[in-house]
Amino acid sequence: MPELHWIIFSYKIPAEPSSVRVRVWRNLKTLGVHYIQQSVCIFPYRDELMKKLKKLELLIAENGGETTFLKIEKLSAQSEPLILSEFNKERMIEYTEFIQEANKFLDEIENESKKANFSFSEIEENEVELRRLKKWLLLIKSRDYFLCELQDMSVALFEECNIAFERFTNHVYKHEGILEE
Repeated sequence: MPELHWIIFSYKIPAEPSSVRVRVWRNLKTLGVHYIQQSVCIFPYRDELMKKLKKLELLIAENGGETTFLKIEKLSAQSEPLILSEFNKERMIEYTEFIQEANKFLDEIENESKKANFSFSEIEENEVELRRLKKWLLLIKSRDYFLCELQDMSVALFEECNIAFERFTNHVYKHEGILEE
């Protein structure tokens, strides 16, 4: 693995309006940073992350706040494994929740198939859910900087969802006489 460089980002935002504070927090969580303490987070140095943080820095400044960026060439031998572990724990929680939802999707497809509920409305409903799962998985992967052990399982499970949906769709088309047996 190439040597990691880190950024520590700290910020101060006036208490009011609280919507700015919440917006900053949400944006940072979406980027997958790890909070070391309140208003202080760390993340691996990536150009695309820095561009997004520069925009966030502007938002904070426009609302009377302050920011500080510290580029860290190397963490201590004790700190780096702990920080990596924290990043992966956070992704593990996200992947676990994704896996639960993907399994619910597979259960739904199986239940509708057992009931022979082969309708276009079921296709539409399940297609919406499959798109939601795809978007969610891509978002988790985008902030999975250190390849959490559940990433491969999540990707394989999503592929299983795709296959199940395609199979279900074919059953609907056959049921409606659009596809021949």
